Amino acid sequence: MIDLDPASDPGHPLETIMLDRILRRAHVVDPVNRLDGIMDVAVEDGRIAAVAPDIRETARSEQDCSGQVLMPGLIDPHLHLGTMFGSPYGSRMAALAGVTTCLDMAGPVDDIVSHIHDTGAGINVAMLSGFSPAEECGTDRPSRGQIDAAVQTALKKGALGLKIMGGHWPLALSVCRDVVASCCAQNAYVAWHAGSLTAGSNILGMQQAVETVRGLRLHLAHINAYCRGRVNSVEEETAAALSLLEANPNIWSESYVSPMNGTILTCAGENHRGEVIDHVTRTCLEGFGFPADYEGVVRAIGEGRLFVVKDTGFVSELIGGDEALAYWRDAGTAAAGSFAVNPAYSRFVLAQARRSDGTFAVDAISTDGGCIPRNVTISTGLSLVKFGALTLAEFVLKTSVNPARHLRLDDRGHLSPGAAADITIFDLQRQQALETIVSGRTVMKNARILGRGARFITTPAGVPALQAQGFKTIAVDLERPEAERIRI
Repeated sequence: MIDLDPASDPGHPLETIMLDRILRRAHVVDPVNRLDGIMDVAVEDGRIAAVAPDIRETARSEQDCSGQVLMPGLIDPHLHLGTMFGSPYGSRMAALAGVTTCLDMAGPVDDIVSHIHDTGAGINVAMLSGFSPAEECGTDRPSRGQIDAAVQTALKKGALGLKIMGGHWPLALSVCRDVVASCCAQNAYVAWHAGSLTAGSNILGMQQAVETVRGLRLHLAHINAYCRGRVNSVEEETAAALSLLEANPNIWSESYVSPMNGTILTCAGENHRGEVIDHVTRTCLEGFGFPADYEGVVRAIGEGRLFVVKDTGFVSELIGGDEALAYWRDAGTAAAGSFAVNPAYSRFVLAQARRSDGTFAVDAISTDGGCIPRNVTISTGLSLVKFGALTLAEFVLKTSVNPARHLRLDDRGHLSPGAAADITIFDLQRQQALETIVSGRTVMKNARILGRGARFITTPAGVPALQAQGFKTIAVDLERPEAERIRI
């Protein structure tokens, strides 16, 4: 680290110091350090060297960022990088959207690790392993010992912990409770897409999940998914969700701002022409008046209610109509898809709602994207700033500061001297990510991917396996209590 205090070395004038790079005249927004104005940002050895209105030093690389907003690296706390969700290119798609760090919420871990050397874009990746007891334990009713072993296996592979896929693949509540308790006891991360054998992916499932964990720490995924008007009105469900979060501070949560969801379109039966196996897909089809089977998918695509995720060979894209139907059939129905099921009201209210103490009720803005084409934190989320629902500082709090603190990434989410030089630069007026910088190195600029591979965020248990496969790692201590929620 270079000391920029001239009094520290009077024999060496500042003008002779050569930094790695300086980003000049950007509108810097860093709520942790209360910065919100035109400033220069200096980077040395992958770390922030200084942030000041006019840095007099020179650098090997200098860049004029006039008219652009510069924030601590955007962190997406819920997306998907596994091929089962549409393609192996989620890291590229996240980087194109300004994301420097992400939390994959389902894996499979082996799948991601196998392809990300080639398909990655150089961003930081944390992973959760989607818990499938039938596959991992040979039963849908595993014992606590079997669950403990599954947690240990996930950690040793490099995951931070487990995710209960309740909305898609429902389990008994007793199993869900044991998964959460096991992860907490082993200092592993645990998330739950609310849903079980007795409640769906709706406000009742959310209420049931909160009651089931009884004060244990939990990441409750995408709160907006439980406020789609399936049980009561959207307004009533949104109010109920916010009340649950207010009363249960042990729950950490995020919501996304895209109208599109993400789901699996695989059908069972002979020649895959039977019932849809994914419960979220079934619910969506039935909600639009279609049968939850092969013919229902055909009709939903034909009537423009359902879009299919297409692997283009570089990224994923949503397709519809005859092209989507042919692609889905050619895949033997084993493709991902999206329905427009997220109401504007709940997306808007959940993104800006506060608790009684002034902190955000929903801790972060996510995308549930990655390889699912809805990486819209900047392209849609900044509309909240333009509307006046969030200030720029509050936007950064929800998209960088809070996720960094939650993942125990102490040197991210801010631009303090010595912090990792993870930076996102965007155009506020066009609501477009312009540059993604990770550890001082540009991995995306002007819609071009420049980075490769990934650095994994893992626990100490996962470091050996990931490093043995050639990856750099960041080890986090999930045993350490999470910092208190902050407000601006």
